[in-house]
Amino acid sequence: SGFLPVILENVSQLEEAEIIVVDGGSTDGTLELLEGFKVRLYSIGKSSRAARLNIGIAHSQGELILLHHPRSVVTPDAILSLLETAKGKRNFWGGFTHQFDLEHPLLNFTSWYSNHMRCDLRGIVYLDHCIFFDESFKLRGINIPDVEIFEDTEISKMFNAISQPVRLNEPVITSAVRFQKNGLYRQALMNQFLKLGYSLNVPAKTMNRLYEKGLGLNS
Repeated sequence: SGFLPVILENVSQLEEAEIIVVDGGSTDGTLELLEGFKVRLYSIGKSSRAARLNIGIAHSQGELILLHHPRSVVTPDAILSLLETAKGKRNFWGGFTHQFDLEHPLLNFTSWYSNHMRCDLRGIVYLDHCIFFDESFKLRGINIPDVEIFEDTEISKMFNAISQPVRLNEPVITSAVRFQKNGLYRQALMNQFLKLGYSLNVPAKTMNRLYEKGLGLNS
């Protein structure tokens, strides 16, 4: 998607930001790109995204943690707004308002549903909303289950037991690459099929193989 250079440029503008990158064995030029930025890099080889998130959270030292999705872009101003909103709050978590980088009625509806139904009503925040939370969650010793898919749903369940999420109005722009490569309606149907599989306790490895077939975006 080419989002990573933009993400790194954006977060590098925040003077006090601690930028942590956890690499799972990239061979696509990511490591070379990182050499141009001031980041703390941890490499753990082939791993689940949940495992990489746990490493990053464990090594973070800030009062507020932002799980920046690698195919979503949040502007520096939006992050500064988040910092202002989070001031003085405890048990504070949530995400930004989701949009896709491609205009289409189906994608517009998907974002609307994710913002208003999934996040606002059910308290489930997907990683492409760029989940944020204050250090009180880390201090509770919360650890994300090492699953290959739906790790964001697991995070939301754990955090919901403590407090309800906040959705900020500032947008997060997410790549529609899965929809573009797999077909809009085919990907939408697959997403619903996978959610059904999650509710029926289908093994995460099985679901992730289907989700990543031909793409490998989460590896």
